[in-house]
Amino acid sequence: MRNTGKQQTVILKKLFRPIDIAPLVFFRVVVGGLITIELAGEIITDYGADYFHTDFHFSYLFFEWLKPWPSFWMHLHFAFNVLMALFVTLGLYYRASALLLCLGTTSAFLMEKSVYINHTYLYCLTAFLMIFIPAHKAWSLDVRRKPRLEQSSVPAWTLWILLFQISVVYIFAGLAKLNPDWFRGTPLNIWLPARSHYFIIGPLLAQPWLPYVMSWGGAAFDLLVVPLMLWRFTRRWTFFIALTFHFTNVCIFGIGTFPWYSMAMTALFFPPHSFRKLPLLRKKLPAYVPLNFNKLLQPAAKKAIAVFLALYMLVQIAVPLRQYTYAGNSSWTEAGHNFSWHMMLRSKRGGSIYYRVVDPASGEEWQVDPRNYITPHQYRSMTGKPDMILELAHHIRDKYARDGYEGVEVYAHCSVEFNGRPNLLLTDTTVNLSQESRRLGPYSWVLPFEED
Repeated sequence: MRNTGKQQTVILKKLFRPIDIAPLVFFRVVVGGLITIELAGEIITDYGADYFHTDFHFSYLFFEWLKPWPSFWMHLHFAFNVLMALFVTLGLYYRASALLLCLGTTSAFLMEKSVYINHTYLYCLTAFLMIFIPAHKAWSLDVRRKPRLEQSSVPAWTLWILLFQISVVYIFAGLAKLNPDWFRGTPLNIWLPARSHYFIIGPLLAQPWLPYVMSWGGAAFDLLVVPLMLWRFTRRWTFFIALTFHFTNVCIFGIGTFPWYSMAMTALFFPPHSFRKLPLLRKKLPAYVPLNFNKLLQPAAKKAIAVFLALYMLVQIAVPLRQYTYAGNSSWTEAGHNFSWHMMLRSKRGGSIYYRVVDPASGEEWQVDPRNYITPHQYRSMTGKPDMILELAHHIRDKYARDGYEGVEVYAHCSVEFNGRPNLLLTDTTVNLSQESRRLGPYSWVLPFEED
């Protein structure tokens, strides 16, 4: 028991060891700015089409009650998110702005499953962490309003939790790539030649050896970048490789602000004091004066923070790990695919989906095109995704019930091109989906995928 108590004391001392606030200010300004740009881009692009141009919205399990606002209020919601992200970046009413940014972005994210993107989820998590991180206590409008807020040091945990978050993304993205199709270069053999018309780099993208180099190199990078950034002897070269890796993704795939976000988050592995050398911060930060947070904070407060950090870390590890508890290939079944950092992991496109609706009482039968109910983007998003197929089947069942056809049976026929293979049938067309319930894990009516 004494050893356990000593270990806890050592952990608490390390968590609350003072470090320079410089990397947190860098994080707030750069990452906050990138989130602001991302959210503004959602307004000026067709990102919001699935919120506005259909009466049906795909939901996340347990969040079926959360639906988009009417058009005017949904536009206002998006604009409010941009404003809160800007306030966070400037450090204006920072704590409240971070809380509202987290609530605003997370609620919008959960309102429509068809727009799921890994980095949108990551930005929601980042906004959540911003609530607790005192990144506004130097070079911020809050400090200008209240100079007494200014301080030059923060507890070490405020930086470590950010390093943990980006490490989880890298490591699970790397683990997800450890599959036969990825090592055969299959997804990249589809994506790269399709971009061979690009200016300057197009001929390179058409080279048959490039998908293999990028597949193996991408897996190695994701798995090794964290330990190599933690080791000071390899940190500079690894960061240069990280910049090259993410800039390559910008040139080939775009992916919005995510590559730039990744560069900024990876930079946080450098020593905290090194951020004072940046022209952005050199003249803006107060002189470094370490505060003794171990004495300033009550033991109960320190323990509460440690418990919070432990629970957050546990959830962030457990959620991606759930995929390994399910049978089958998660890229095929989609069980555990979301929230697990499966980023550009597989090609699942083409194919088709339609529903067969049968009224047992009259013997009538209808073939239903999902596009009668949803937008083109929702259609592309749902193809190959069992939970979304099931949810729309329930919606069709309920629609027919309102039209006077109680107890109709709904069967789905979905086929997809999976990693370049010819159309494969995903759904068991003999299972009545109107009687199937949504749940976690794989669905029994999803046909098995036979590995090559």
